[in-house]
Amino acid sequence: MSVPPTLLSIALVLAASSAIAIVALLFRVRRLTSAANDARHLHRQALDAEDMLVRRMRLAAHDVRGVGMTLHGHADHLVAAGYTDAVGIASGAGDLLDLADDLQDLTIDTDSPRMLRDETVVLGAVVDEAIGAVCATILPGRRNWRIQPDLRPIRLRADRRALRHAITRILADAVRGTRNDDWIDVGGDHCGGGYSLFIADEGKGAATPEAVARRQDSRGISLRLALARALIEAHDGHLAVEAHAGVGSKVSLMFPAERVLAAGPPVSRPSHSYGGPATADGARDR
Repeated sequence: MSVPPTLLSIALVLAASSAIAIVALLFRVRRLTSAANDARHLHRQALDAEDMLVRRMRLAAHDVRGVGMTLHGHADHLVAAGYTDAVGIASGAGDLLDLADDLQDLTIDTDSPRMLRDETVVLGAVVDEAIGAVCATILPGRRNWRIQPDLRPIRLRADRRALRHAITRILADAVRGTRNDDWIDVGGDHCGGGYSLFIADEGKGAATPEAVARRQDSRGISLRLALARALIEAHDGHLAVEAHAGVGSKVSLMFPAERVLAAGPPVSRPSHSYGGPATADGARDR
């Protein structure tokens, strides 16, 4: 039985139409795939550009902060020596430090989890390193440091680099709010199985009333320490700020019990004196 020519023609037309539709669909899928690949490539390029920008901003914040701290130290030294014209330098240093804070804030990613490299950290050694780093930035200016002996042998399970960075930032902020040869206390207490490290200053302020008003505020200090807070929270701890104009400020870092290890043998402080002879063990009552 033969197929009628009309039906055969219809079948051929339908087959050809289907083949054309399939080919068109394949080309469309290929175009969409290419577009998706291009979009992914552009997205990757955008992310790489953002990462590069963030790294550059972090470097800029670090450099600006270093210049600001150096100017702050020189202004303190000159004002203490009777050069009242250096007050303007102190004000400019404060502006640079504010700029560094703003740049740093723009680079903080609060959504991404921080990867820590936990190790056994001797708290006294980290505090000594942080103080040494801060003092080096303010020469020829100087601060006097009173370090509570009991904190030196405390051992924590922490990321040493992150912990040192957080403490350095807090110490730098304390230096920012004090004057040449003022005292800054570093101490700690056991609480509920955990440990609370504190940094306290007398709050005498920088060389200008504007700088004092700008700094001596709990919210302002807390905002400037956003990165330090994030690093401490990554260790399951938290940061608290107490500050009153003309009285002083106290920043506490609370570490949970699971981060506190048994205290090791007493650790003597290094022989260097952080840029000045006035370094003492033993914190005064506040």
